[in-house]
This record gives sequence, structure tokens and C-alpha cells, in this order.
Amino acid sequence: MDMITTQRYELILNFLNEHGNGTISDFVKMTGTSSATIRRDLTHLEDEGLLSRIHGGATIDRIEEEASYTDKAIRNLKDKIQIAKTAASLIEDGDTLFIDAGTSTYEMLPFINKKNLTIVTNSVTLISSLVRDGHLVYLLGGKVKPTTYAIIGTEAVDKLNSLSFDKCFIGTNGIDTTHGYSTPDAEEAAIKRTALKQSKAKYVLGDGSKFYKTAFVKFAGLGDAVLITNDLKSEIIKEIKTETIVIGEV
Repeated sequence: MDMITTQRYELILNFLNEHGNGTISDFVKMTGTSSATIRRDLTHLEDEGLLSRIHGGATIDRIEEEASYTDKAIRNLKDKIQIAKTAASLIEDGDTLFIDAGTSTYEMLPFINKKNLTIVTNSVTLISSLVRDGHLVYLLGGKVKPTTYAIIGTEAVDKLNSLSFDKCFIGTNGIDTTHGYSTPDAEEAAIKRTALKQSKAKYVLGDGSKFYKTAFVKFAGLGDAVLITNDLKSEIIKEIKTETIVIGEV
């Protein structure tokens, strides 16, 4: 009996995430289904933007390099704003927060309307708006990463280890059923991992373009944080709901 469609999708995407590309023969052998079925699967997954068809098979782009902050800021902006609004609604008066460097977390700023907030960030970009809005703000010290304007390094990680937060809001480059949440940079991963560890409530912000994508460094498993996203109807949401809580607008 053929395995169900969603299981085939997961096997195909996991294979591509690991190997970069694969042939129809690879997928037929792996799933025990016909080449016609695999071709239909690949067409569907390409329509969803999860892979690219090539002659005799498929390929997937792994996230090896970080796009610039400016480039990322204009991608999927409507989705990021929706996610940011949901994230900001979770903040309560008097909270102590960590807000990660990133374009999704940046979009939270107009929606943060609670009082007596203490906010720690490693984002140079967030500082002026947060201070202007009257929050008590701490900027981590360390090296500034040119592409994302994130502060990284051992000094920042050491400081985070001495703090505790009611909630943290973390960006991600990849969301994958086997590789969890990931980012291309090991030093940024260390910041994200530490902030999650030091927070009572943990939230990862990721739009649908991050689904089935993997970057070089895993910073958390799917069960380590609540996922805030814009695409609750995606196949991956059905797969990961047994591991983690997912919230967002339908």
C-alpha cells in the first residue's frame, strides 16, 4: 500500500534538504511509489514554492548565506506584519522581554502598546524606536554583524546568561520537521539559543517562506518554542502540531 501523500512530501523534502537535489528514481525507491506519482508530488511541491523541478528530478535551495537586512525587510512584508501583530498582542504590562534582531521582530514595534516594559535586544535597528516609545531598553554589547545589524559574540552571550525574561521573541531563517529552527550564522544561533533558555515563555516568528528550509546551524527544536506564523494551512503545520504549539491568524 502506498504511504499517504503528506508522508511522501516529507520524505522528499527531507531528502532534498540533506542532499540538495534528487532524481525521480531516488524518490521512487525511497517511497515505494510510481514515477507518475512522484512527478505529481514534485509538481505540487514546486507550486507550493518548496522545491524546483529540474530535468529528471528536483532541487532545493539551502540557506547558506544571510541576505542583507534591507533585502529581507521587503520580503513577505504583509506576512511579517501579520505575525508581528500576533506576537505583540502576547505582551503584558510590566513584562521583561528579549526581542531578537530581525525583520519580523522589527515589525512588532508599532504594535507594542503595553506599559512598564523592560526590553533587552541585540538589534541596533530596534533601539531608537524602543527608546522613543518610553520603554526601559538595554542593548547587548559585542560585535555588530554587518548584514543583519545584530550584535553577536561571547560578550553578548555571557550577558544573556545573567538575565531572565518573561517572554522572548526570536526570528528564524529555517523551519524544518527534522532540523527544527535554524540560522546560517553560529554566533547568531548562540544568541537565539541562550535567549530561549533564559525565557519563561518562548516564541519563534517565522512566515511561510521559511517552511521546509534549513540553514547551517540549528538553534532550537520545534518543541522548544511556540511558533507564530501566518500560514496555518500549510502541510508542515499539520506535521509539527504534535511537537509544538502554533499560533497565528487563519
